[in-house]
Amino acid sequence: MNIVTSQRGICLAMLALFCVGIAYSQNQGGDYVIGKGDQLLITVFGYNEFTTTQTVKDNGAITMPLIGDVEAAGLTKDEFIGFLRKRLAEYVQGEVRITVAVLASVGQRVTVLGAVTRPDNYPIANEMNLLELVSMAGGYLPDARLNRIKIFHKDKLIPPTDVDLESYIERSDIEGMPKVRAGDIVFIPRQQNFVKEFGEFFRDVAFLFTLFRLTDSIN
Repeated sequence: MNIVTSQRGICLAMLALFCVGIAYSQNQGGDYVIGKGDQLLITVFGYNEFTTTQTVKDNGAITMPLIGDVEAAGLTKDEFIGFLRKRLAEYVQGEVRITVAVLASVGQRVTVLGAVTRPDNYPIANEMNLLELVSMAGGYLPDARLNRIKIFHKDKLIPPTDVDLESYIERSDIEGMPKVRAGDIVFIPRQQNFVKEFGEFFRDVAFLFTLFRLTDSIN
């Protein structure tokens, strides 16, 4: 494990952490269709009594303070916001400013497998670039082979996409990174020779530690 590899790993990790903060902000388009079981954060600016976090119930509705049940499932985010504006108009003076964020989605998920911290299924409200998804999964492991990633698409007619994520990161080409969508499976393989390199690293450390102890005893 040489210095160049270590520096590259640090750079990749820093970029991955940078993308964590934007992973959800680009994952909640207005055309996202709300489904049963989705967790929504509804914010009504200037009226904290209406700001709430709700899970869409089996009947497709959420319960808003003072208003009661409001239909949500089957509506896009933009349609739902428009519907809420009408319902809140009798309680709010002037312009009703509302944002709706999808905190968790049951119906639309993408699977991440392989050399990441938390392999699992992750909610995705819209398409997301690959690095953002890896960040959601806790980041890649030290032995991740980032230049051999495969994306298996939900549409079986589309062949798997081979991705050299390391190359995109080195070029700072965040916008050009491949996108993943609901139903996709992302597999990040491991370096085959990582165990050998890691063992050699610890062997060198042990040798230096022993040398330092012998030097101390002579002095």
